[in-house]
Amino acid sequence: MRIGLKDTTKFRVMLIEKGYSQRGFSKEIGTSGAYLNQIINCRKHPSPKVARKIVEKLQLEFYDLFIIQ
Repeated sequence: MRIGLKDTTKFRVMLIEKGYSQRGFSKEIGTSGAYLNQIINCRKHPSPKVARKIVEKLQLEFYDLFIIQ
């Protein structure tokens, strides 16, 4: 099973609304900017640990952002 973003546009908008750039947000969650960009563009799937960090930092529930495929 893999974790994927439900809506990449919605995720990008959320980052902007919370005041983050992709690079800044990636630093906040302890990943590289390239890795976060690959997650957003559906080239990579986040690990459960990274997905958890993302939702915690954005103060959301897991299924608000992600689906399990």
